[in-house]
Amino acid sequence: MPREGKEVGVTVAKAQGGDAAEPMVRVEKVSKRFDSVLAVAEVDFTLEKGAFLTILGPSGCGKTTLLRMIAGFIEPTAGEIWIHGRPVGDLPPYRRSIGMVFQKLALFPHMTAAQNIAYPLRMRGFPRDEIGERVARYLRLVRLEGLGERRIHELSGGQQQRVAIARALVFEPDLLLLDEPLAALDRKLRQEMQLEFRRIQRELGVTTINVTHDQREALVMSDRIMVMDAGRVQQMAVPETLYHRPENRFVAGFLGLTNFLPGVVAEVGAGRARIRIGERLVEGRMADPGIAAGTAVEAAVRAERLRIFDEEPGAGWETLEAEILEVVFEGERLVYSARAETFGDVVLRFVDADPLRHRTHRPGERVRLGWRSSDLMIFRADPDTTRTAGQPEREDNEP
Repeated sequence: MPREGKEVGVTVAKAQGGDAAEPMVRVEKVSKRFDSVLAVAEVDFTLEKGAFLTILGPSGCGKTTLLRMIAGFIEPTAGEIWIHGRPVGDLPPYRRSIGMVFQKLALFPHMTAAQNIAYPLRMRGFPRDEIGERVARYLRLVRLEGLGERRIHELSGGQQQRVAIARALVFEPDLLLLDEPLAALDRKLRQEMQLEFRRIQRELGVTTINVTHDQREALVMSDRIMVMDAGRVQQMAVPETLYHRPENRFVAGFLGLTNFLPGVVAEVGAGRARIRIGERLVEGRMADPGIAAGTAVEAAVRAERLRIFDEEPGAGWETLEAEILEVVFEGERLVYSARAETFGDVVLRFVDADPLRHRTHRPGERVRLGWRSSDLMIFRADPDTTRTAGQPEREDNEP
């Protein structure tokens, strides 16, 4: 599916008019309130046929509630949902033409893999000969040929996942919903299954909505990603745009390993600003064009954008001296922590993604760190943040 050029798959819902092709899913001003808690607040989006959307966010952000409203398990407090051009507010889940894979796979242990896959076909009254043909076809699709007669306990975790995928797709639903189905798998198997999900989705062209808190999963599997926090959509974009051009501080901090540096705007130019951080004036690009001189801000630079230099680089780079505090070996990369005195003793995290080609720097060693000014993103400071100033943010599942 396209990732560059014209963006496809998900668009912001329009109040009037529409695209030439009817979207597979349309969500308009959907909210859900549980007593005094607003779990989902006025979410709008459309999802075109064949697209893969991931709803990404921390626990409690409203992503699963939104998915369950689309599925029909929860009724919205306000707003409307359409699937394949039809409003589904009055339709129960079994009439919405939806396949679903849950974190707890809910496979029938007394049945074989083939019988599990056949179950939704039998419930829908498919002819016996068609059931056999479809089950065989979907066993091949999920690469379980020859394993159809095994019971669930005789299959590995990854094989059970494949049975659940085949069961959700065998009746050819309009929409596939994934509710963190990979969360319980170990890291290696989870990464393998992410690629499998994507392969199967592309092969069938089934419209898919995935819910996860795993940012790597979102980046690997999706055409578009919707980031949610506190029930609201923070940004929706293709993975590359979301990662490299976050629209606000939350998105910048949630994706990847990001250093945040507190400062004050000194000068403002066309889309750029010079800000004072500690004893230094540095330049960066403004994520919020409304920021004025004198505004308290947080500058963000991703860990992989920081580099160690043996000598001063050319134009377009900012540099400073720092003391190495810690070196963490992560197999394919090293993650450093260093104290930057001129930035007010903030601690910066940076990454060496090719440690075999570079000398390892030890704690106590002084180095010259540099980054391109275009890689420094400037956000309006969040007065409610409780994070220690300058502390980098990182998720356990950060890629």
